[in-house]
Amino acid sequence: MMTSSNPLRNILGERPLPSRLTHAEEIALANRVAAGQVAERRSHRRALTPRRRRALRAAMADAQMAREALVLHNLPLVLSIAGRFRHAELSYDDLIQEGILGLLKAADRYNPERGTRFGTLAVWWIRQAIGRAIANTGRTIRLPVNRAWKLSQLRRITAQLAQQSGDEPAVETVAERAGVTAEAAIGLLRDGQSVVSLDAPVDPDDRAALERIADNTVADPEGAVVTGSLHAVLEESLARLDEREAQILKLRFGLGGGEARPLRAIAAEWRMSPEGVRQISERAMTHLRAMTRVRDLSVYLTE
Repeated sequence: MMTSSNPLRNILGERPLPSRLTHAEEIALANRVAAGQVAERRSHRRALTPRRRRALRAAMADAQMAREALVLHNLPLVLSIAGRFRHAELSYDDLIQEGILGLLKAADRYNPERGTRFGTLAVWWIRQAIGRAIANTGRTIRLPVNRAWKLSQLRRITAQLAQQSGDEPAVETVAERAGVTAEAAIGLLRDGQSVVSLDAPVDPDDRAALERIADNTVADPEGAVVTGSLHAVLEESLARLDEREAQILKLRFGLGGGEARPLRAIAAEWRMSPEGVRQISERAMTHLRAMTRVRDLSVYLTE
């Protein structure tokens, strides 16, 4: 027998979806499932007669049939909830399959004595199963289940509003409809962006994304040329000054890779008054401004 890619077709075959159960039918099926669970626990006992063991196996088989009936009659819930996640990264068939797994868990955990309908419990387990599948396998970077669910809700609302208005809705409108702030919506949508491989081509020339990213560790060629020219001119110009003038300028303005120092510190090192250091530096600056290469470089840097 060939299998289909649609999990519902594999389960139902050519049969249509069964109708929903009444509350009394749910209770009867749940009691049969509970009886089978008790029978399974008792079947592990050693001191069992063959007749008792056959009775326990019959109860377990009947529980399995009741469990399948609960699941089959509530498959429309899976279709309804999976449809809300159509904008997730998983395919629709995968969403249905995960929803069925959640429905199976609900069938095992349903307790009619609490007074709730089976559908109430099933909806919670189906949503949890689909949400966890999207968080674990739908993305390269895993998102928490609650954020994955909220992201899917935002995408669904965005698609609905876009279909109604014919234009992409504003983030504020989507956030208001989803009951979150605009900042939270922006953060969720940013987290939900698809991951692109750095080796994947991004243009017809098959250039990888990595080739389009600037390397911040490499110096800008134009800036390196300007800086090198500036250093060369400064070193050559300072070499034409008096030795004391050149040294005081280097200390005062941090030339040559050092840090700029105040007049008092320079005066203490040279055993001079701060005013004397200032006069020497001013005289040295006057000499530098008179040099042709320094003037030309100044005009170049201003441009």
